[in-house]
Amino acid sequence: MLGSKYKCPHHQYSTRIIERSPLIIYIEEFLTQNEMQYLIRLTEKEFKPSTIGTAHGKATIGKDRTSSSAFIRPHQTPVVQCIERRFAQFQGDVDVDCIEPFQVYTPHYDWMTNSNELKIGGQRVTSFFTYLQANCSMGETEFVAIPFNRTIHGEFCDILVCDEKATEHGLRFRPIPGNTIFWYNIDEYGQVDNLTYHAGRPPGENGTKIGLNVWTR
Repeated sequence: MLGSKYKCPHHQYSTRIIERSPLIIYIEEFLTQNEMQYLIRLTEKEFKPSTIGTAHGKATIGKDRTSSSAFIRPHQTPVVQCIERRFAQFQGDVDVDCIEPFQVYTPHYDWMTNSNELKIGGQRVTSFFTYLQANCSMGETEFVAIPFNRTIHGEFCDILVCDEKATEHGLRFRPIPGNTIFWYNIDEYGQVDNLTYHAGRPPGENGTKIGLNVWTR
């Protein structure tokens, strides 16, 4: 049981570079089973319908998003602090923004164009997405604008969907709890990268999935 006296362990994880432009890194065993269960319990009574930002800087429930979200306060508990440090040590100084059970989220970018949001918090330079739970037959995370190439991506079939129709799709990451996808939303020239267009695919009939989003600005 993880509690107030939790000691942050020295965490071991492995990384694999999937794409170099945009940079996409796959991180295996980034969270432990106990940490995933803890985050789910921490937020299970807090979920509300997810919203999207409008051109006027307001939040609204969009027809393209059918998930629920629960926010985790920065440094909320010793366990959260431990996980925050792990993300920070991997890349920059980050805060855990939100934890979401994804159902369907149509293709989107994580980077923002709304001037009000940019003035308040700045651009989302990088993104992390971690599966916390995946009781589903589908539910992949797909980078729609990056086509699957069997010659280049065939070595990653343990984490990517590599079926006979794979070349008709973008890169589709299998929902594997504890593993994380990390990517840059900004290119080498400081411009937003259109190749980061991505979506959380439906989990399939009666399926569920819960994911953790962390953005750095």
